[in-house]
Amino acid sequence: MRILLTEDDPALADLLLRACRQEGYSVDWVSDGVAADLALGSETYDALVLDLGLPRMDGLDVLKRLRKRGSRLPVMILTAREAIADRVAGLDSGADDYLSKPFALAELQARLRALVRRHHGGAASASLELGRLRYDTVSRQVFWTTTKSNCPVASGKSCPACCTRRERSFPSRR
Repeated sequence: MRILLTEDDPALADLLLRACRQEGYSVDWVSDGVAADLALGSETYDALVLDLGLPRMDGLDVLKRLRKRGSRLPVMILTAREAIADRVAGLDSGADDYLSKPFALAELQARLRALVRRHHGGAASASLELGRLRYDTVSRQVFWTTTKSNCPVASGKSCPACCTRRERSFPSRR
């Protein structure tokens, strides 16, 4: 899964980059709203983690421009703005989730998993599936599903990407 992280605080961005990569996500980072808008217009992402207090273009404006282009990209706002009016404005502008700083890293990771799961049609499930391949997003185990059993194949970080990107092909192992 490929995420665009927009965060203007380099120390927090570094922490978030490491945490997301540890979860197996591919992450691009930009530190201002204009760069975020450009990246969203030219690249394909599976989710956006969006700070609102960005230089050059406010995060809420980035979100509004994204939705105006017709994008259904899952968006999680991660911001220091914690007033109810800010949360309502973010959600009403098209965000799928809103998390105020400070936050618990485990909660952010769980919310990202849920956000992507819902976007890919698995609202009740903690797993991603592609044919007989099933990836448990919580335990990070891969299963090969047969009619009688689930056989754990591997524990890996690249499976969220393979299960959410159906257009990809994978070489056979011989």
